[in-house]
Amino acid sequence: MGPKITIIGAGSLVFTPHILADIAMSDDLRGANIYLMDIDEERLSLMAKLSDRIIEEREADMAVDYSTERAEALRKADYVIISISVGTDIERLDVEIPMKYGLFTPVGDTTGPQGFARALRHIPVMVDVAKDIERVCPNAYVLNVTNPMTALCKAIHRTSSVNLVGLCVGIYGVKNFLAKLLTEKPEDISVVAGGINHFTWIKEMFIRGRSAYGRLQEVWNNTKRSHSKEEMMEKLAGYYVSFLLYDKFGLFPSPADAHVAEFLPYFLREEPSKGALYGLRVYPEGTIYDPKWREQAWSRLVKWAAGEASMDELFKGEFTEETLVIRTLESFVSGRNDFCEAANVPNLGAISNLPEEAIVEVPVVAGAVGVRPVHIGPFPEAIVGMLRQQLAYVNLTVDAALTGDRKIALQALLTHPLVATLEVAERMLDDLIEHESKYLPQFK
Repeated sequence: MGPKITIIGAGSLVFTPHILADIAMSDDLRGANIYLMDIDEERLSLMAKLSDRIIEEREADMAVDYSTERAEALRKADYVIISISVGTDIERLDVEIPMKYGLFTPVGDTTGPQGFARALRHIPVMVDVAKDIERVCPNAYVLNVTNPMTALCKAIHRTSSVNLVGLCVGIYGVKNFLAKLLTEKPEDISVVAGGINHFTWIKEMFIRGRSAYGRLQEVWNNTKRSHSKEEMMEKLAGYYVSFLLYDKFGLFPSPADAHVAEFLPYFLREEPSKGALYGLRVYPEGTIYDPKWREQAWSRLVKWAAGEASMDELFKGEFTEETLVIRTLESFVSGRNDFCEAANVPNLGAISNLPEEAIVEVPVVAGAVGVRPVHIGPFPEAIVGMLRQQLAYVNLTVDAALTGDRKIALQALLTHPLVATLEVAERMLDDLIEHESKYLPQFK
């Protein structure tokens, strides 16, 4: 009999279909009992139908149950995957309200006033989920893929004793980009990177065991010499901001411009055309929050579930967030101790000049030993300074979400480098609490 894997928030239009397909193709997870849980009955029913089609098409050795009751879904779970969205109907306000004050973003689910609002909604629910796990299946390993990753993992570690790891595929996308730029295969590139989710820095890079930063510097030097700014933005699309930061700080950031730019005050202002001068596109264009994209995703799922369209896309074998989750589950189930280039865990000295209790994204070993961070040493002071500021913002955001203390919430906003004035912070906080009040009962 295989493991019981419970997915909380199984109505996800992207994550759940791909995780089900990946489980169906995994030898290590053969015989798995998958339990889908979501409060949206329509989406849950659709995912159940899709599960039946995946099992039939792949002749998969797995069983799928589903429920809207969290405790029922968690009973006897060996592994719990959290992929929830709180306040989907109003999440656009996370971005639209800051826009009124000249604050723009490409994604808006991680940091700044946009990620702050999302954190306030999600943290109380995530803590409730963790408490249920403590009560119903305390020995289960919990894999979180919900954003804002750092704040949510911090809140759960602060309020519970669950075995939690946060997973994000960002560093693998950067490896693919660098491999293409350096005309190498992604599997031949290895990196040692650390920081916080969506804002990590590659400390060391190797190609087949040999240091590769010299080659990257050569490519960057040649690009600057032979290309105009517009040509560089085209050649380095999605990573132009990353190269500007590499040029100034000496290490290459991850995962890509759309996320990295959100942590810094330089790129997403009214003056530089809301990021366009750096090749940045403003939310929701090109993101999963685009209503048109969601309509297309829903339509595709309906056709898959009804057997009216080929599901080949689900079984391509591309490396995605879901693939990373599957690899981690396989490490646990098999008892292997596998190296993973990025996971979100308590620091415990992995980055030696950041606090022990900070949630960081670093390489880990996962498997029979649980999840152990790999020691990667200190980072340069300029980079550590930026990370410390973000960690202070995260800590204050968690405090505000757990207590409903408006003063602490204001301090969190004021700590973030994107927020330039006291007046903007206060008015923006008032607007966010007022317009998202039905998901923020702690502030009443």
